[in-house]
Amino acid sequence: MGYPCQVFHASELPDRVQADLKGHKRKLDGGQRNVDLNSCELLEMLQYKCEIKEPVKWDSAVQCYAVDRLFRKCKDRKGTFMVETTAWEGKDCSGAAQQGGGSKTTSGSTEQKPPQHYHWSSSWSSPDTAR
Repeated sequence: MGYPCQVFHASELPDRVQADLKGHKRKLDGGQRNVDLNSCELLEMLQYKCEIKEPVKWDSAVQCYAVDRLFRKCKDRKGTFMVETTAWEGKDCSGAAQQGGGSKTTSGSTEQKPPQHYHWSSSWSSPDTAR
């Protein structure tokens, strides 16, 4: 059986990653106090979500959509662990996560952008159609 899946808002990820699955504070090497997600290795996985256009027909077309998922591979004293960061990274603004989630305005002040959640959807990218 897999680990329980906890659901929380993407903005909570930097705080949530500080604890392991049992809720204990992660112990880090080198005098580090906290896990810094930006310093963890960024990995990407491409998955596909496929839908049958007309399920009642045996020869119905199948449409598949690419779903890009992002992960960070971090390390604590127990070894490495993976964290899915797709919503935290932002779909088209990976630099925003590295800057703490904000973006600069023309006046020079920092404007916070709300974290985005991405769900399975047929609007991810152009579909591949197969018969």
